Amino acid sequence: MPLLVVFVTGSGDVIDVVNERRSSLVPVDLRDNAFAALGGEEVSVSGFRVELGCTHQTFLDHLQSLDLGRASGVVILTDDALAGLVALLGDVFSVNRFASPGYGQKVVNLLQAVLSKALRTFRVYKNRFDDLKYQQVLRLPLRNFDAPEISELQTACRDMMNRANFGQEFEAVLKRLRGRQRPKKAQSAPATYLVDDAAKHFTLGHELHAQAETAMPPHNELCILGNAFRFGRAFDGRRHFNVSRDGGGSMVGQYPDCHGTVRGHPTASHVNMFTNDYF
Repeated sequence: MPLLVVFVTGSGDVIDVVNERRSSLVPVDLRDNAFAALGGEEVSVSGFRVELGCTHQTFLDHLQSLDLGRASGVVILTDDALAGLVALLGDVFSVNRFASPGYGQKVVNLLQAVLSKALRTFRVYKNRFDDLKYQQVLRLPLRNFDAPEISELQTACRDMMNRANFGQEFEAVLKRLRGRQRPKKAQSAPATYLVDDAAKHFTLGHELHAQAETAMPPHNELCILGNAFRFGRAFDGRRHFNVSRDGGGSMVGQYPDCHGTVRGHPTASHVNMFTNDYF
């Protein structure tokens, strides 16, 4: 399964170099021994030229053409020729900004440096996400887990390459989120839950009896992508969180779903909620 890296730029010089060099832009130490330093995931480097009239949907259509279903992850490197990609896609993919080459700057050297920094930073995130005890934390529904650490996690992981000290910041947020794990007082079983400020208890289930809807409308492309990738890492979207309360408190209520619509939930015992907030 390849790790996709896409340069998004209005610069023809950048696109020419990407098309010519592709994966040879990846530093040798990350390419050696079949990309062993990246867990054996081959890096596939490509470019998207932003031209007059290009929209976010144009870019999303391009991404879909890259066979996202096979990808282990997606890293987007953008010079902001297509504004707003970090805000739009930063919770789904690893979206990072880079500065277009200036006058006299050697494009190859710039892109190699950008790619090296992006992949080394993403490797820190990838290694934690691939550890199942952290993956549950990193897959929490962003709209429905009511805790300040969620916005802190988004801040750290959007444009992660350009954070002053991403590794320390990321680990600190993870530690605080994992500090929210505790068992229910009303049960003797050893199971632990991630508990938000509204006393909702989240645990990522192993059962596959529910499925996230994908019909468009009411859903949109980001609803679907949000149940397949988190901050650039692919996951199995068939699994969902079981959301409940200690002591059997009712889960009847109003919750935002995957496209931000607040809907009622009628079942008292629990909510089946997916990573993209669909329930």
